[in-house]
Amino acid sequence: MALRWLVRGCLFALLSGVSASAWAQDTCPKAGTLGVSRTVEIDTTGGPGFGMEHYKAYDFLQDKEVVLTFDDGPQKYATEAVLKALADECVKATFFSIGKMALGYPEIIREVAKAGHTIGTHTWSHKAIAKAKTFEEGRAEIERGISGVHRAVGGPIAPFFRFPTLVDTQEAVAYLGKRNIAMFSTDIDSNDYRPQTVDHLAKSVVAKLEKRGKGIILMHDIHKRTAQALPIILAQIKAKGFKIVHLTAKAPLVTLAEFDEAIEKEAKGLPQVGAERPMSSVVKTVGGAAPSDAAANDASEPEGLPAPAEENAHAPTTPLPAFPSASTPAEKSASPEASPPAASSATPGKQSSNEPSGAASASAQPAQAAQPSALPVASSDGTTAPPPSMTTASVVRTVSGNGETEPSGTPAEPAAAKSEPPAPHKSLMERAKETWKLWFGE
Repeated sequence: MALRWLVRGCLFALLSGVSASAWAQDTCPKAGTLGVSRTVEIDTTGGPGFGMEHYKAYDFLQDKEVVLTFDDGPQKYATEAVLKALADECVKATFFSIGKMALGYPEIIREVAKAGHTIGTHTWSHKAIAKAKTFEEGRAEIERGISGVHRAVGGPIAPFFRFPTLVDTQEAVAYLGKRNIAMFSTDIDSNDYRPQTVDHLAKSVVAKLEKRGKGIILMHDIHKRTAQALPIILAQIKAKGFKIVHLTAKAPLVTLAEFDEAIEKEAKGLPQVGAERPMSSVVKTVGGAAPSDAAANDASEPEGLPAPAEENAHAPTTPLPAFPSASTPAEKSASPEASPPAASSATPGKQSSNEPSGAASASAQPAQAAQPSALPVASSDGTTAPPPSMTTASVVRTVSGNGETEPSGTPAEPAAAKSEPPAPHKSLMERAKETWKLWFGE
């Protein structure tokens, strides 16, 4: 009897070891992949802004570091293909999801979460905040989006927000500051919403990245061409020595109960994560041929979803007086002059992405006392810089990856490159094209 149990124990250990080894080979990191070079933690207290196109306070990336971000999803097939491309290279990204889209495709947004990507929000329906008729309407668009994404994910999401069309307002910036939600603009806009070939899109993104040397890249996981171009983009930035930085939040975003209740009817009976039973235990084929996995997953688009943004995805919008904002210098030629914001709506120490240089006035000082005191301070040239008590190191903290110390205001010298494993028999470009064909055909 003792011998029998000994043999069983040995067989169990052997099989467990094989299983663990096989599992390890299918998980990250994998040899030869791009991987994540550094993971940073963002303290979102006071609503800091990131992305040098609009918010110039926290330049936390070192040379050749890249942050991948995707807006407007999730979307059937496109988001799934994006996830596949990211997984193939063991990299992580940040997804700014729309509330209605997330509730329309909860199974996809939950796959995003399971894969370890960071999930932020992008309003409820992609309505430009500057077009809101009242502050409460704009606030509802932001908060319904937060509650919708949180409900669809069924778990914590990051207090990260990106304005639709990259246009904010002073009131919205101040509100997000009070809610301790970080705002993200971009350093490199892929312009993937514009009609173009996949090759042109990939070359354009890599060329912009090489010219700038680093940055937060804005893409959209609702476009087929973006999903097709992503494997090539990742292969090329890897070949050129760029590194991926993964953004995480110090604390999760807390939703507001009134908006959780407001969007519940849109959830249409969606169970919380873990509450649903496996499909095989609910539905069983007792006659005829069972459908294939591909056919079972080929669901039609749910009703009531916003149409994917195309040519006008980043078109300038005309602010309405009840939700004041002013155009950026680049947008002044394309949109009418906005009325100057009231003093009570001015945001202290925060440069709105559509606020002209020197917009802050002495008449706005009384309103400043009620706003967060840790926001960046506007300089004389119209850009923003962190106040003495709020440096980049206090907002952005490296939690894994290169470097033993926190990144300072001056980027540290990149760590010595690790020796790469022997190159595979197939080139990276060939592997990327094979991934295309696998997902989308010729």
